[in-house]
Amino acid sequence: MQPHPETTPVTSCTIIDATDRSIRQTLGETSTLARLIWVDAGLASPPLCSGLARCGRCRVRITEAAPAPHEDDREFFSAEDISAGWRLACRHAPAHGMVVHVPLPVMPHRHASRPKHPGPFRLAVDLGTTSLQWSLLAPDGTVAAQGSETNPQMGAGSDVMSRIAMARSDKGRGRLRELVLQALRRIVADVEGTPATADAVPPAGSGDEPTTACGYESRVEELCVAGNTAMTAILADESVEGLASAPYRLEMRGGTALALPGLPPAWIPPLPAPFVGGDLSAGYLAVLTDHAPAFPFVLADLGTNGEFVLALSPERTLVTSVALGPALEGIGLTFGTVAQRGAITSFTLTPGGLVPYVLDGGEADGISGTGYISLVHALLRAGLLDVDGRFIQSPSSPLAARMARSIVSHRGEPCLPLARGLYLAARDIEEILKVKAAFSLAFERLLATAQMPSHALSGIHLAGALGQHALPADLEGLGFIPPGSGGRTRAVGNTSLRGAELLLTSPPLRDTLNTWREGCTVVDLTAAPDFSAAFLRHMHFHF
Repeated sequence: MQPHPETTPVTSCTIIDATDRSIRQTLGETSTLARLIWVDAGLASPPLCSGLARCGRCRVRITEAAPAPHEDDREFFSAEDISAGWRLACRHAPAHGMVVHVPLPVMPHRHASRPKHPGPFRLAVDLGTTSLQWSLLAPDGTVAAQGSETNPQMGAGSDVMSRIAMARSDKGRGRLRELVLQALRRIVADVEGTPATADAVPPAGSGDEPTTACGYESRVEELCVAGNTAMTAILADESVEGLASAPYRLEMRGGTALALPGLPPAWIPPLPAPFVGGDLSAGYLAVLTDHAPAFPFVLADLGTNGEFVLALSPERTLVTSVALGPALEGIGLTFGTVAQRGAITSFTLTPGGLVPYVLDGGEADGISGTGYISLVHALLRAGLLDVDGRFIQSPSSPLAARMARSIVSHRGEPCLPLARGLYLAARDIEEILKVKAAFSLAFERLLATAQMPSHALSGIHLAGALGQHALPADLEGLGFIPPGSGGRTRAVGNTSLRGAELLLTSPPLRDTLNTWREGCTVVDLTAAPDFSAAFLRHMHFHF
C-alpha cells in the first residue's frame, strides 16, 4: 500500500459581518487582519488610514483566539472593550481559529440613484484611489443615474503607494483588479435589473469567461474609466513596476479601448506621465469644454495624489504630479472623515471662538480635509499658530490667549479641544503642512519652468477633494496658492467624471485628447537634485 502523501494543514479563520453572514477565510500570506477582511474576504471597506492606527475604523471584535492587545488598541478601547475582544485589525496578524466580528462600516459605503430611461446607456466612471464615482448617460447625453462609493480596494491602504506595493505581485494585482471589476459589474447589473449577474462572471484567465464582453445583450453599451495611472494599470492587469520606484516610467499609455471581463468595452483616457493619469486628461477636457478659460491657466486635481496642468496655450502644456497622501480626503487625521453629512467642512472665527459648519446639519462626527484646512487657517489668523504650524504658548490676542489656555497634552502632544469632543492634534497640523508644502512646491516649479509670474495666470481651477469645499481665501492664507490669486481661483467639481462623460457623448474628442497628450511636457519634481531641500523650504504656511 502506498503511503498517503503529506498534506499541509489548511489554516483559516471565521469572519462574521454585520448581517451575521459567516465567511471561512483561508489564511495565506496576508500580514494583517485588516487586509484579510477587506481585501481577501472582500467586505465593504470604510476609508482606512493605511495601518497608521490613526482612524480607528478597522475596529473588530475577536471572540476566539484573540491576540494580546497592542498599545494602540488601548488608545481606542476601554479595558472592558479589550477584555471583550475589541482590537484594531491593522495592528494584528490573522491566526488559525480566530472568530472575527466586523461591525458596520463607520462611513456610508454606497450612494446611487436609479435610471428611469429604458436605455441604451453609457457609463462614465471616475476611478479614484479613495472613491469610485459614476454617472449613467442616456442616449441624448443627459445623466440618467449617478452614484458613488468607497473604492473597494481601500482595505489594501488608502494611498497610491500601498496599492502599488500589493499590485507588484500577480496575485495581489489580480485581487485588487477583481474588487473593482466586481463593483463595476454590480453597477451595470443594477442598471440591467439583473443583480445576480454582478459577481457571477469568472475572473480573467480562468478559461470560463463569456465569449462576448458581457455574455448578454447589455443596456450599457460602453464605459469610459478615468483614473490615475496606478488605478488604471491595476484595472488593465498591467505591470506597476514602472510606478514602484524611480526612475518612474509608464507601462501603458491609455488613449484606447480596453476589454474587461464581464463588462462592455471601456475607453481609457490617455495617460501623459507616470503619475499623471487619465483623470487629469479627462479633467483638462472638461475644463476646456465647460469653462473655456483664457490661456494660461492651471488645473489642479487633488486627492491622494496631486496632478497639475499648466496650460500655456492650446499647443503647449506642462504637467506634473506630487504625492499628497490621503489627508485631503480626511483620512489619517485624528477625526478625519470624507465630506458627507455630519462632517465639519469649515470653521468661522468669531469673537466667541470657533464656530463649525456641519455639512447638511446634524451632529458633527468628524472633520473633512477641507475642514482641517479651514481650521488651521482660522488659528493662524487668530495668532494661536505660527507659520511653522506650532501652537504659540503665549499669544498676544485675548481670543488666542483664551484658546491657548484650553490646550491639553494627549499622548505627549499638544491638542486643542473643539466642540462635541473633537480636538486638533499637533500631528494633524503637521499633516496639513506636508500637503501644503507638496502643493506649493509643485505650483512653484511649474511657474518656474514656464518662466511665468503667478499674476500672469488667468485662473486656477481646483478639482478633486480640495476643490469641493475649500475656500480660496483659506488656500491663499495658508500658502497653497500664490498671494493675490485667491480671487482667480475657482472650484470646478469632479472634472475627471465630467470629462469621461464628454468622451462618451463626443467620441471625436478622443483623438483630440490623444493629440494633446503627445504635446505635453512632463516636469519631474522628484528628479530634481534639490527636491528634498525645496520641500523643506515650503514647510511653512506661506507661499
